[in-house]
Amino acid sequence: MKPRSINWFKVRIFLISCLLTACFVLIVFRMFQLQVLKKEKLYQMATSQQHVQVPMVAKRGIICDRKGNELAVSIEVESVSADPRNIKDVEKTVQELSTILQADQKELRQILKSRHPFEWIQRKVSPKQSDQIKALRLPGIHFLKESERFYPNAPLAAHLIGFVSLDSRGLEGVEFQYDHLLNGKKNTWVMGRDAKGREFAEGEGPFQKEDHHLNIILTLDKHIQHVAETELNRAVQKWRAKGGMIIAMDPMTGKVLAMATAPSFNPNQFLEYKPKTWRNGAVADTFEPGSLFKTFLAAAALEENVVRPTDSFDCENGSYKVYDRTIHDHSKHGRLTFQQIIKFSSNIGASKVGEKLGKDRLYQYICAFGFGEKTRIGLPGESKGILHHPRYWSPVTLNTVSFGQGISVTGIQLATALSSIANGGLLMKPYVVEKITNEKGEAVQSFQPGAVRRVISEETARTVMALLKGTTEKGGTGEGAIPGGYEVAGKTGTAQKVDGLLGGYAEGRYMSGFMGIAPAEDPKIVLLVAIDEPQGNNYGGVVAAPVFRAVLEKVLPYLNVHPKGTVIVKNGTDSSSHTGIQAEDPLIEEGKIGKAVTKEVMPDLTGLPIRSAMTRIEGKGMIIKVSGKGKVVDQTPKPGKVVEKGEFCFLKLQPSS
Repeated sequence: MKPRSINWFKVRIFLISCLLTACFVLIVFRMFQLQVLKKEKLYQMATSQQHVQVPMVAKRGIICDRKGNELAVSIEVESVSADPRNIKDVEKTVQELSTILQADQKELRQILKSRHPFEWIQRKVSPKQSDQIKALRLPGIHFLKESERFYPNAPLAAHLIGFVSLDSRGLEGVEFQYDHLLNGKKNTWVMGRDAKGREFAEGEGPFQKEDHHLNIILTLDKHIQHVAETELNRAVQKWRAKGGMIIAMDPMTGKVLAMATAPSFNPNQFLEYKPKTWRNGAVADTFEPGSLFKTFLAAAALEENVVRPTDSFDCENGSYKVYDRTIHDHSKHGRLTFQQIIKFSSNIGASKVGEKLGKDRLYQYICAFGFGEKTRIGLPGESKGILHHPRYWSPVTLNTVSFGQGISVTGIQLATALSSIANGGLLMKPYVVEKITNEKGEAVQSFQPGAVRRVISEETARTVMALLKGTTEKGGTGEGAIPGGYEVAGKTGTAQKVDGLLGGYAEGRYMSGFMGIAPAEDPKIVLLVAIDEPQGNNYGGVVAAPVFRAVLEKVLPYLNVHPKGTVIVKNGTDSSSHTGIQAEDPLIEEGKIGKAVTKEVMPDLTGLPIRSAMTRIEGKGMIIKVSGKGKVVDQTPKPGKVVEKGEFCFLKLQPSS
């Protein structure tokens, strides 16, 4: 049988058909891969080839004080950029820009010779610089609008508010702590690319109306903060001190009303200051409290019933030996009652009270008052201080801790602990943010006062208040802290500083302090004043107590807490306003203060009787508050200052000698 011949034509047709089918399957698979599996990736690649995105600084939320006064805002400014391909005369452009922007010519020349279509020349220039460059009409030079942080009150509360970087990222203070809330949605400026890959600008940088940022409302009061900073700076200069701090707190809620640190800085030009100047010493710096700490020893001893105010102790005539140490008093005393120990600030007396209390109970109350742990105030860099467990105490530690040596605390810990005595024994959590609002001003989160724990009973708190009140009475170490017409309770403190390099205590370096409560009968404010390394005198009663008095003389009337014998007169345009001086309701409506825009120059009223003084300022629309009788011996505002209608005027009168 003859073998069947192979039809090679059909074989070729079959092979070609299989090949075409395989190619078709591969093409379909590739189409599915490109159009379905890799769709998003290819779309992003195409977009990146067609456009270039330049990130822009987002608008940040506003930071205000508790009354709505703006402390940190964002303003629109211009940044200078260049398209080097369109610059015709590089040298001329370098010369013009370097003169206006005070920039390095070599760096500018390098930027302008770049092959990139977009280069930053200088970010966030001043309006004057922007106008000068625009007037030159330089080819290839463009302007982009950006958001810049601005602090309208310059150094006011700089340490608490903090500042931001060039790219609007919080670096210190509230700006850092709440950066994720304050920063709005990031904006980008989109540039296009042509078919040859050359980039071109597509209009101006976008600014969306809603950046989805949040605003921060602080518990801070701008007026109290200003008074605190003014008096603190005056004291630091007077005593040629290294620095200082003042903390004002509402003892009933834990709200921080003021937090001042010296030296201060201008957050608008923070780079011009050394980084250590940015440090918020009120929460970050630790120091030995010295005799300020006797306040909490007294509270612990009274709560445990180991002493009574009338119990007496032998103060060893100013010298008391404990193991290998000798404890001294700044003045020699024999027997003193516990009340006198606090009034005269006897280290030996406090040491003996500490011995009766015992180290375990003393440590227990120190911890209960919040020392040795962070207050969680909500500010960066807070320190917890230094407090060792009693098992590590030396034979003399109990004695020294009793009068504030061998323990380190922060200013915010002291203010918070003292507030617990002012409010009846509750340790309140301090806080600086009252609420958070959106762009429309609607509250998205509010913060309420929170009690951490009860430290002492109300009865003990009242007894301690009475002891502290005695300190400010005649003969006490805090006699100089009493503002005229008020009763306050407080404690002085003078602590020798530790030498961080050599160990032990540094010769001639002290922290002078005073902390107090006002008014004593109905506490509205707790105030801590600490002056670091004053020269000439180091006693807290001499250095810090007068600062306490000066602050309260301005702040208490502002809080509608008036000195005894105060007569309040509302002076308007009515000519009868000064003919009969009548006491009025001390609660002046806040809404009526500071709304008028009429400005006047404050006259000098010193030496005038009240009626003559009233005649001099008639028609200025000021709210006059008078303390005392006789002739004017002091006035606020001072003569020559520009004042507004509705502003407070405080007149202090004394009988003629």
